[in-house]
Amino acid sequence: MRFNPFLAVVIAISSTASIAAASSIQVTAQDQNAKPVSALVVWLTPLDAPLPALPAPGSLTAVVEQKDEEFNPYIIAVRTGTKVKFPNLDDVQHHVYSLSRPAKFDIPLHGGNKTESIVLDQAGLVPVGCNIHDWMLSYVVVVDSPWFSLTDDTGRITLADLPAGRYQLEAWTPRLRKTHEQEVTLTDGENFLGLELPLRPDRRIRRAPTPGGKGY
Repeated sequence: MRFNPFLAVVIAISSTASIAAASSIQVTAQDQNAKPVSALVVWLTPLDAPLPALPAPGSLTAVVEQKDEEFNPYIIAVRTGTKVKFPNLDDVQHHVYSLSRPAKFDIPLHGGNKTESIVLDQAGLVPVGCNIHDWMLSYVVVVDSPWFSLTDDTGRITLADLPAGRYQLEAWTPRLRKTHEQEVTLTDGENFLGLELPLRPDRRIRRAPTPGGKGY
């Protein structure tokens, strides 16, 4: 087959145009007092196109540690089908469970240096607790979309490599009364969005510290 330089140029231009057509969005979230909202889960779902296919169940992994008698991280977001590992890094036993609609599971008493895993195969909010230590709490937000992240300490995230078009933007934190939803339209290149969210006070149960630094 003869080399066609014109065809090569066309392919190169098409590839460059495809890369240039990718969109990104920077979201900045503040509360009603103009303070940044950190650890806010934000995800986008296309309204005029199908979502990319989900990966094989268990092919993606995430970790929620049990350490110092707390779950770490407190909030995590994963894509549907992700295997979430729950390693116990304490020298005491924990009993991890969830009664949520997307994922009901129970990991019985397990001691230090032991890891149990759960595949989360349905989208939704999965609160996780410990039957022994009532203050231990973590939230796993499971989304079908590949475009998601958590805001940093400045209340910002950037989601990149999205096709231009209309999307449903959703944002969640335990301090919201309900998930924030709004439609956004992404143009080619960079897009920017500011959110002002009415947050409730943080009602998490806190452990009383002991002289050794551990809680009760």
